[in-house]
Amino acid sequence: MTEAEKKELGNELEELHREKEELVEQIRELDRLKIEKLTKENEDLEKRVEWLDKEAKKAEREKDNFLRQVKNSRHRKWFNSFKMISLIGIIDLLIIPLVVFLLGLHMQWIFIGMGLVTFFGILLVANYMSGTSPFDTGEIRKALTGAFITVYLTFVPIVTFEGAKITGTSANTVIANFTWIVGIIIIFYFGSRTVEAYVNGKGK
Repeated sequence: MTEAEKKELGNELEELHREKEELVEQIRELDRLKIEKLTKENEDLEKRVEWLDKEAKKAEREKDNFLRQVKNSRHRKWFNSFKMISLIGIIDLLIIPLVVFLLGLHMQWIFIGMGLVTFFGILLVANYMSGTSPFDTGEIRKALTGAFITVYLTFVPIVTFEGAKITGTSANTVIANFTWIVGIIIIFYFGSRTVEAYVNGKGK
């Protein structure tokens, strides 16, 4: 091998060695960039996981607060309903008879006033407990049935035991007819609820 060939071979070896070092340096740079990228992605993931944990805890607290509010709202609703029912009872049993007595009106006005107050009172209580905006047929059925039963349970003892006079007809006839009316209303109330539940179930 001549001296020129040896020199050329040495140059090629040096060139290959330099290229090798450049490749090694490039590989190291790529590894460094990849490590930095993975480290950054890992930090982002950790931050996201931490944020999700905070959001989950926040959602859990909001859920607990909501359930507590619902529970308190139910208790408040029942308490307010009890107050409204007590007010209806006071108006029916005390205020209406007192007003009728002070004004010297006929006893029939007691039952008329009691029926109206009970009807609208039960209607408002039922609507308040259901939480619906317009009055539905179920609430009207409850109010109508409750009003008739209240008047009936007040009317019969007064006529029977207190000897209140009913002009134009006998007390037994009035009580019998009133009993029939109340019975029909009760049957209609439970019958219509059964039909409505059947129709809703069949529709589903």
